[in-house]
Amino acid sequence: MSRYRLPVVGGALASLLAACSPTTVLTKLTPERGVTVQNNLAYGQDERQMLDVYQPAIPANVRMRPPVVLFVYGGSWQNGSKAGYGFVGKSLAQAGYTTVVIDYRLTPKHRYPDFVQDTADALRWTYQNIAQYGGNPEQIFVMGHSAGAFNAITAVDDARFWSTIQMPNTAIRGVIGLAGPYAYDFTTDPTKIAFPAKAKPDDIMPDRHVRPNPPPHLLVTGENDSVVGAFNASKMAAALKQAGGTVQTAQIKGVNHATMIAAFAPPTRFLGNTQQVVTDYMQAQLQASPSSTD
Repeated sequence: MSRYRLPVVGGALASLLAACSPTTVLTKLTPERGVTVQNNLAYGQDERQMLDVYQPAIPANVRMRPPVVLFVYGGSWQNGSKAGYGFVGKSLAQAGYTTVVIDYRLTPKHRYPDFVQDTADALRWTYQNIAQYGGNPEQIFVMGHSAGAFNAITAVDDARFWSTIQMPNTAIRGVIGLAGPYAYDFTTDPTKIAFPAKAKPDDIMPDRHVRPNPPPHLLVTGENDSVVGAFNASKMAAALKQAGGTVQTAQIKGVNHATMIAAFAPPTRFLGNTQQVVTDYMQAQLQASPSSTD
């Protein structure tokens, strides 16, 4: 894994990118129409243990609570902020999902397992509290990109973390990993700073720690991703199937590691169909399961 930049895609956008982080620009350029945002809700005591909730507009005559997506951003476990990924929250809320975007503790001050435990704690908070913000706690999807996909999948699939969440397996309608590093050797990679000095991949990598009968998964790779190898998804898929889980895989044409997630934002949606692939999967999972009402 390595740090990356989003592509420059136009004069005005180029100027903004020069002054701000690319994800912050995409958030600024994504409209909030039809979305109510609740910022800086605490799921723990640390200043990084905060989340934002993006609520979709629901007609007054509709009593169904919308399904929920908990999103975990990437950044090699060393950088990133929930404010920069508001474009994901707004885009999914506009598609009809109550969306939770979380912050988590970062390296080098914090190493594994802190950032995974934060993801698990945020998921527990979501299950216990999201009804107050209009979401359906029995229809939760957990999605992450890059390092965030590692966090999301480890929190749900590794019994060491799942046992701390205290929610029924059936409440997780799907886990979505976008370009996640699930099976790599961090000891030979610059991201080794995120892990304990003497740790080994067999102790940590989620493809080696899958609990029995995990929830359904969608593992997505980018056609031009040169940061996280596709072998991560194939090894994770094999481990999930061996544990009794159902897995779908998808490759997004034309995108690289960064543009896969950038394609969620309306100004850069032309880069790839990531959002469509994700929302199609979630709709199929919801239709395959009994719906819950208010």
